[in-house]
Amino acid sequence: MKKQLKVLAIGAGWRGSNSRSLFSGFTKLGCDIRVIETDGYFYNYTIPERLYMKVRKLPFKAKFQKFNKTIERTIDSYQPDILFVVKGLWVTEEIIQYAKSKGITTIHFHPDFLFDDRYHTSQILDKAILAYDIVVTAKTTEVEKYKQFGCQYVHFMKYAYDPDIHHPIKLTNQEIPIFKTDVAFVGRMELPRADALNEIAEANYDLKVWGTKWDKIPKSYKLNRFCEGRPIFCEEMAKVFQGAKVSVGFLTTLSTEQHTARTFEIPACGGFFLGTRTAEHMDIFKQGVEADFFSSKEELVEKVAFYTRNEDMRSKIAQKGYDKVIQMDATYESRVKEILVFSEIELSNGVLLR
Repeated sequence: MKKQLKVLAIGAGWRGSNSRSLFSGFTKLGCDIRVIETDGYFYNYTIPERLYMKVRKLPFKAKFQKFNKTIERTIDSYQPDILFVVKGLWVTEEIIQYAKSKGITTIHFHPDFLFDDRYHTSQILDKAILAYDIVVTAKTTEVEKYKQFGCQYVHFMKYAYDPDIHHPIKLTNQEIPIFKTDVAFVGRMELPRADALNEIAEANYDLKVWGTKWDKIPKSYKLNRFCEGRPIFCEEMAKVFQGAKVSVGFLTTLSTEQHTARTFEIPACGGFFLGTRTAEHMDIFKQGVEADFFSSKEELVEKVAFYTRNEDMRSKIAQKGYDKVIQMDATYESRVKEILVFSEIELSNGVLLR
């Protein structure tokens, strides 16, 4: 008897999150998927909740227990084949062991750093991570750290783009003043990023910076004039990459990062990708042909100067970068296929073959 693969997914459900795009990948493969969104439980904390979490390192007890009880009840009623958890800061080890006792394959994906960036972990996750059958990471440097920590089956997969969101969008006449610029960056403020972007601002390029915590940069920075003061997502982000002559792809300084989701999202939106030079970036794209790279803020400013003046070359590289991510099939659906193959789960049109 043919059996459709059933997936119980836990993670952020807002459109534009990589968890939502991964869940959509299961759907596109024909799987039966049920999602428990963490958004309603663990976002938009009140001030008392934040104070409580700072001391206890946990959300309010009632909320935490209700969340895990919901997962347990859904396991019982839905009887999934896979429990797929993205980030899972508050999914307990007991829940993972309970799923495994039911014969469910448990898979964890962390889109950030478990070990080097303590903002993106918890004591609950530190304990639970060892219980998962399989852990998946998009950070090369995390693979060995997971194994040293005691995780036996660790799969590295690259980030991806979501074709439902990340694609070229023609700007309207009303949108051109909002998104057209020499240089754009989308992401969280980190001081090395601010220093480099301030060099671009000081060189009198038109610049737009979107993301969080940019109000924390030094007041003396000229960059302050170019910070939009809010994060940006989905089609609006695609318009940013479409409107900029150059879209900068910084990597975090919190660890030894090699590539990010922007690596694929910027070219998929038709943008020109100028990223931090790493072995992975140079393996994905041919330098000066499908994208370009920099290793210092001085080189970044030099490349910005060159590409903002050379429209034909910039357009050709952006087009080849777009062609490359399409040819690579660097989509979340493709990444889900990778995870299933690593998990030794054979699937055809959503139907289990084993």
